[in-house]
Amino acid sequence: MRSTLSSADAPESRRLSRGAIVALIVVSLAIPVGVLALILRAHDVSSVDTTAGPLITPRKAKVGQVAPDFTLPGVDGKPVTLSGWRGRPVVLTFFASWCNPCEQDMPILERAQHDNGDRIAVVGVNYRDFPADTRDFVRRLRVTFPTLVEDSTDNPVAARYDVNSMPDTVFIDASGVVRERIYGPTSTADLKSAVARLLAPSGR
Repeated sequence: MRSTLSSADAPESRRLSRGAIVALIVVSLAIPVGVLALILRAHDVSSVDTTAGPLITPRKAKVGQVAPDFTLPGVDGKPVTLSGWRGRPVVLTFFASWCNPCEQDMPILERAQHDNGDRIAVVGVNYRDFPADTRDFVRRLRVTFPTLVEDSTDNPVAARYDVNSMPDTVFIDASGVVRERIYGPTSTADLKSAVARLLAPSGR
């Protein structure tokens, strides 16, 4: 015998079907939103606990966030990695042999490295410069801190640090977090103050 639904049962059946469909749609939308929230939270390093383990390296440099890591050859050809100085504040400067203000900055940075010894690491990265010109430049100015070489036409490290003009100096604390930045020429007094803040117990 064939069973039939009454007119009272039919609307309820259709109502349940629509409810199930709506529930499936809500769940399917909620899952990717939740995953995206977790990813964004993982990449929010501005409030990351720097003692909890390896830090997430963002694609762009930003004050309050971990400095983007990189490896470049030095003027001597030996590869150098920024995170190799983790545990020591880093003064990272971008320079070029064709930059007149850089010629004034480099001796100031050299003096800061000499005065502070192993308490800080001063590191230079050339910008849109030929390797041979960079080597001649640092040799002529008697720069002893590590100076690293990017390709003259492709500067991915400079791009990650949003470098557009010379000189450009980034101050990174011992935990690897960018704390300050000086665009353009610096001075002995400004550099000394910035380094003192890096060496302060709070890293500020």
